[in-house]
Amino acid sequence: MRLDPVGLHWSELDTPSLLIDIDRMERNIAAMAQRALRAGVRLRPHFKTHKSLAIAEIQRAGGAEGFTVSKLDEAEVLLEAGFDDVLVTTQLVSQLKLDRAASLARSGRLVVAVDSIAGVEAISAAGASAGLEFEVSIEVDSGLRRAGVTSEHVGELAAEISRSGNVRLHGAFTHAGHAYAASGSAELRAVATEEVATMHRAAGSAASAGVTLSTLSIGSTPTVLSIDSFSGIHEIRPGNYLFLDRMQVALGVASDEDCALSVAATVMSRPAKERAVVDAGSKSLGLDKGAHGVGTITDYGQLIGAAGHISRLSEEHGVLDIPPDSPLQVGDKVRILPNHACSVANLHREYHGLRDEEVERRIPIDAAGAIH
Repeated sequence: MRLDPVGLHWSELDTPSLLIDIDRMERNIAAMAQRALRAGVRLRPHFKTHKSLAIAEIQRAGGAEGFTVSKLDEAEVLLEAGFDDVLVTTQLVSQLKLDRAASLARSGRLVVAVDSIAGVEAISAAGASAGLEFEVSIEVDSGLRRAGVTSEHVGELAAEISRSGNVRLHGAFTHAGHAYAASGSAELRAVATEEVATMHRAAGSAASAGVTLSTLSIGSTPTVLSIDSFSGIHEIRPGNYLFLDRMQVALGVASDEDCALSVAATVMSRPAKERAVVDAGSKSLGLDKGAHGVGTITDYGQLIGAAGHISRLSEEHGVLDIPPDSPLQVGDKVRILPNHACSVANLHREYHGLRDEEVERRIPIDAAGAIH
């Protein structure tokens, strides 16, 4: 049976364990809320980063006016807990998902993404069958080349929505995820500027079709941190900002001292002077090295407060490259700064919230593993 970790120093925890520096997280949450307030935009954070109701409550108390999710599983967790304004950013086209969405829409405000006439038709039919009106937002491609219509085709889709029954147009949104491939601060700012410009063009396309987009929404932590003006934008949807990670550091929008999430591990082996092995592998740290533009990340995590980085991972083992004179010994506890906080959080079931290196609280990850 595990002991209650509250009050323990992080190094007394069983490993691997997921740690949050609460002071840093709260500082990051407050800073983004102030950024949104100064810019006059609404803040709708992405829940998929942390998947925790307790953390969502901190964000809401700090000024978040709604939440963004990728999956209906995440929406369900939020709506059942009383968070009543949720945007789902992946297209729902199967009957099973649309039936689930209809059920969830009865318990709170649910806005669903659409990027095709076929999608509008499916949502309209599902609304008619369920006897309700779906609120929809058009996904716009601002350069990621994933889902979404180009800005010049927004008017066509907006007009189709206005003609369809059982659907109501909320607005349009985009995610400039290609920002993660930026090779420097100038390129990152250019992506962010184009993200805003794309949404202005989308609004113009809709207007030419006689439709007003009441909400223009942009996302991505690095883009919203790289520019100060969101003129004409109504809403921002950053996710990673509350934790930050090595990707954000590599992109230049954060420092190591801003990063709130880490993984505690134990040195299991020191088979060579320049190599140690810890008990945190791919199941704890993930395999993400970021987009190709984040060229400074060539490994899977770095030690905090000591020299060394994770050069290789297997499921339960992390191989540390360390200086030959490193003082690390078998049994030592270390903290690892992960590459991508969002994917790491999804691999665990709880956080250990730290203040002054001690566990203040255990924080459940309520939507861990949510994939539907």
